[in-house]
Formats: sequence, structure tokens, C-alpha cells
Amino acid sequence: MAEDVRIKEVITPGGGGDKVSYQPYRDIETAFYKMLTNVFGNVTKLKTPKDADAISKNNIAYVITPQLLTDSSSPSPFTWPPTKFSVDLTCNIADAAGNPVISKNVSGTGAAEFSEFKADFSLSAKRASQDALLKMQQALLDAPELRK
Repeated sequence: MAEDVRIKEVITPGGGGDKVSYQPYRDIETAFYKMLTNVFGNVTKLKTPKDADAISKNNIAYVITPQLLTDSSSPSPFTWPPTKFSVDLTCNIADAAGNPVISKNVSGTGAAEFSEFKADFSLSAKRASQDALLKMQQALLDAPELRK
């Protein structure tokens, strides 16, 4: 994940007309890495998708570039944290030479009520991220293109 993508800030609706800002790539980075280690034998973080030295040095077979699209909402006029959250996760996968191999897209959703998120305002986002990551893990495990 390139640093400029990792620190990208996103603003989506919260409750009561408020908005929430966050850095979805940074927020999901550790869990995304863990998901990839559940699918592939060896995972290496690259500074950029075209880091030829690191690709060669680490004998990397696939370069996976994630794309995230998030949205949030809350019907409550009294709580600013979102009670509903969605994460669309796309993984564009190329071989070591940069040739496209496969692209997988999944959607995750999460919800949290006020009584649940009093101590964790990002609970609905965490649930949506977990849902998306588990679905992506299964999609990658099921992809015959990655088992050659």
C-alpha cells in the first residue's frame, strides 16, 4: 500500500447531519495484511506496486493492490457516530511483471446501536471492515487463478 493511499482521508455522513472523517486504508492495513497471510504462504508489504527491487528480492509472485470505497449513515438525529457502515473492497492482483491476473470485489456491512458503541464510536466501521475482509479472504481462497 503506497503511503499516499495509506494516509488518504475520507469524509462520510454520520448522524444528526454530522460528518465523520477517517483514513480507511490506514485503519484496515493490519487486518488486510493478516487476511492475506491466511491466504498466501508469504506476504510482503511493498512501498509501491512497482517496487521491482523488493518484488525480485522477496520472490513475489503476486502484487495485490486494494481499493476501498466506504459509506456511513445514521438515522438518529442525536448520535453523531454512524450506526450503519459499508465497505466495498476490491483487490486488483497482478503477477510480478505487472500483468493483470484477477480482480475481486466484495462488500461488507456493519451496524452498531448507541448502547453498543458508547465506548467505541467506530464499531459499525470495524464490523463492516471485518465482514469485507472475511468475504475477500474466501474469494481469494476460491480463485483458481491464484492456485497455479
